Amino acid sequence: MVTDWIRTHRLAAFFLLTYAISWSLNGVVIVLGMEPSWTRWILSGFLTASGPAIAAVVVVYASGDDLREWARGIVHWRVHPKWYVAVIGIPALVSLTSALVVDLIGGPVDFDAFSPHLLALAFGIVLGTFIGGGQEEIGWRGFAQPELQKQYGGLLAAIVIGVLWGLWHLPLFIDPTAPHSQWPLASQAVYFVGITGFSVLLAWVYNGSGGSILLVMVMHGSENALGALVPLDVDLVLVDGVPEWGLLVSLTVSHAVITCAIALVVIALVGTDLYAGRVERR
Repeated sequence: MVTDWIRTHRLAAFFLLTYAISWSLNGVVIVLGMEPSWTRWILSGFLTASGPAIAAVVVVYASGDDLREWARGIVHWRVHPKWYVAVIGIPALVSLTSALVVDLIGGPVDFDAFSPHLLALAFGIVLGTFIGGGQEEIGWRGFAQPELQKQYGGLLAAIVIGVLWGLWHLPLFIDPTAPHSQWPLASQAVYFVGITGFSVLLAWVYNGSGGSILLVMVMHGSENALGALVPLDVDLVLVDGVPEWGLLVSLTVSHAVITCAIALVVIALVGTDLYAGRVERR
């Protein structure tokens, strides 16, 4: 039976289902050549990003586990305040530091135009947390991370998930309407480096907070929303409303390098288990 196979191959079932759900939805909009619309966003935006969460729910349920007990992590918000600082502060730090680096080397950044709208950023984080990518974490960190680290430890589990998470985004690189497909090769390549480094940080937060799926959802949402902190020189970056992606390579590279540098600092401070034992004791 299918349920028997899922029960004995939980991780394989999770990744296969995740890719099947998300890539099928991406494939539909690409093959049909759907123009940007609400229908397209629901299919290739919200539902695609929900693929890991749906797969996790299916595997947990088919395995006979207590679905309600597992889902408690999604509402696990009572954690030390330092984790809230981390999940918002680190993405903000990465964005601003990468912008400073690009500004110092003469890139298209204009700090004279730096005027963040805090309410808009907060709204962006909320949207990013629940419908703009953060929902992926219900599967990636909420299921795959604790499953993998039982055998391989926190760090290796995070790296494996980071690689598979990056590859999961491949349809975006062939979707003509997605920014990823328009990036220069250097930006596309470094994207996979940065996402793996970010996976380590997400695993650290998940484990350190005692298995809070909510916290990693917020961090993912913050990463997606706080890129708006970078004060780009729009006169250079936008030509007739079209982004000059080649001018943003330095920003993409610095963002990935800084993310990985922070991940290395975390590893040096807390060790390669990334607090994995805290999840087991929860």
